[in-house]
Amino acid sequence: MGYLIDTCVLIDHLTGRLSSRVTAWLEETILSGAAFTNVIIYHELLTGARTAKAQKTIKSLLENWEIIPINREIAEVAATLRREWAEKGKVMGMADSFIAATAAVQGKKVVTSNLKDFPASIALSPEKVAER
Repeated sequence: MGYLIDTCVLIDHLTGRLSSRVTAWLEETILSGAAFTNVIIYHELLTGARTAKAQKTIKSLLENWEIIPINREIAEVAATLRREWAEKGKVMGMADSFIAATAAVQGKKVVTSNLKDFPASIALSPEKVAER
């Protein structure tokens, strides 16, 4: 299994806001090759990178990571997730649905500080995963 590291966790990592325990877990996970991202997260990170230096930092961090593309299967699972949440009266944004679907299709867990926007079966908090 691997971990799909969400935008908020990577931002917190880059800005030094993760606890030392979570930082150690993330660095170990990156070195082991078990950290992944997808094109949606990559896009979100680059969109928020307002300076050339910030963009370079993001590209450098992720240069050796597998960045999972969106394909037909992931798009179908994302649509299903959004419909299921809508039936429960909840809203799942398009970006989060693609992130959750990528993890589901790829057999990974989303590591996110934003648990309310992801199915519990797919997502873990950075603190929880660092306990493992």
